[in-house]
This record gives sequence, structure tokens and C-alpha cells, in this order.
Amino acid sequence: MEEKNFSSIRTQIGILRGRGVIIKNRRFAKKVLLDTNYYNLINGYKNLFLDTNSSAEHFLHGTCFEELYALSEFDRKLRILTLEYILIIEKSIKTKTAYCFSKKHGHKDYLCYKNFECNNATAFKQTTSLLKSLYGKIYSNIDKEDSISHYVHDKKYIPLWVLVNTMSFADTSKFFSNLKQKDQNEIAKRVKYGVRPQELANYLFFLSSIRNRCAHDELLYNYLSYTHLYNNCYFNYFRYNCINSNRNNYFSVMVTLKALLPKKDYTCFFDAFSCLYEHLAKQLHTIPLSKVRNCMGLPQNWRRLKDL
Repeated sequence: MEEKNFSSIRTQIGILRGRGVIIKNRRFAKKVLLDTNYYNLINGYKNLFLDTNSSAEHFLHGTCFEELYALSEFDRKLRILTLEYILIIEKSIKTKTAYCFSKKHGHKDYLCYKNFECNNATAFKQTTSLLKSLYGKIYSNIDKEDSISHYVHDKKYIPLWVLVNTMSFADTSKFFSNLKQKDQNEIAKRVKYGVRPQELANYLFFLSSIRNRCAHDELLYNYLSYTHLYNNCYFNYFRYNCINSNRNNYFSVMVTLKALLPKKDYTCFFDAFSCLYEHLAKQLHTIPLSKVRNCMGLPQNWRRLKDL
């Protein structure tokens, strides 16, 4: 396999021109490539602009560097927006989980097998993994987090409502999924009316993958999560199972936020997303916006989701 050697910014711009990309402003292109990295920008966002009829890698006629940058900026702002509202859900779930669990089992009994589902070998193994992770969180934060240190040294225990602040979204998702059914029911009914425990567990597991994607600054608009959502009333409304078998794309993110966020917060998210989407539409000239929409899994009438 041929090694990839270092290329200067001048060489990178020459490669892009050789492949059909129009560089209107060389100074702007140079700055962008220095700030964002050729690999992240070009390799990350080129696919929609490539000429599929060309035997060699060549861009569609008229493709401008600014269009590639516009798509990357759309995706960057999409990650920021998405993370903002996932964090609202994360905080709410952590708070309600700690409250409901502590109310029933006590503030420090979250390390006991008896309070989790262990009725078969798989459940026992999952609970063991969860408890191991919680012990690890305590150990690694004793000398880092003042709240943890205070309770360990002065109280000899750590309340769950303190520990949840050090838990990742994935940890919280696993904690909920390993709870006994009655405890899951109690938490789910406090999250949002009509959300069943099995659905909530699925939503949380799915969102944890999306949260990681946003936090690590990775491509989001065309990302397909390793977790698929269960079918629900929103997918049924859009007849989604008939036109798209993927329930792990960005439209699935929008559905999950719709299912879990308070109405006011979801409206704010949706309006902000619509602004990003419409702004991108004004900056794309070589490809139709429908190409982006299809990559995101958005149905043509996706705007109806806001008022369902």
C-alpha cells in the first residue's frame, strides 16, 4: 500500500484544483485547511460532491471549496446544537434516577446486587459490569472531585445524587437498564408521559452513542449509530418503515429528542435546526439539498414532526 506523505497547504490546494474543485479565495482556503485539517474537511465531506461517473476521484462540475466548507460548518453547528439538548435530557435522567432509586433503596445502596435485575446469567453479568464501573468511578474521582472526596473522607459513603455527576451518559443508560422493572417504571413515568421503560432504555442507549459523536467532534449529519430505535408513533406517522429501514440516523435523533424533551425545549431545538438547514440550502449550488436530507434520513415532510 502506498504511503501517504506530507503535503503542504499549497500542494493540498493544487490537489483540489486538479480534482475539479474551484478555489475562489485562495487565502480563505489556506486558512480553512490550516484550521480544520484537509483529511477532516475534504475526506469527511466530499462524498456528496464527487462525480460518480468518473473513474478517478473527481468532483462534480462547479463544485466550490466554499460548499465543502459550508457542509462541514453545518455539521459542526449541528453537533453543538444536538449536544446542548442531549445534555438537558442527561441532567434530567440522572436527577430522576438518583431521586427514585434513593427514595426506594436508600442513598448509598446502589452498589448492592439485590437492587438490580439479576434473574439470569446475562443480567447478572451486566449488573456486575455496571457495579465494577461505578466502583471505578469512585476510585478515580476520590482525589479529583471535591464532592466525592468530602463524602469518602467525612461520611464514608457517597450518595447516588452526588455520584451521578461523575457518571457518563453511557453509565447512566446502563444503570437504568439494569434496574428492576418497578424502578424503571417509576423513573419512566417521571421523564415524560407515555414513555415506556423499554423505550426509555432504548432512547438512552441510542443517545449515548450520539453524545459521544458530538463530544468527540466527529461527523454527525450522515452518521448511522450502532443502536437502532424501536418503532414508535412518530415513525409510523411518517410511514418511515416503508421508505427507510434505518432508525439509527439523524432523523432518529430528532425523534428521540421529540420523545424526551419538554415541548418548549423541543420547539427551541427544532427552530434552531430549521435555521441551520435553511442556511445550508442558501450555500449549496452544485448539489441539491435533498442529497443532504437523504443522508440524514429526513422524510420530505420532516417539518411536521415539530407539531405532532
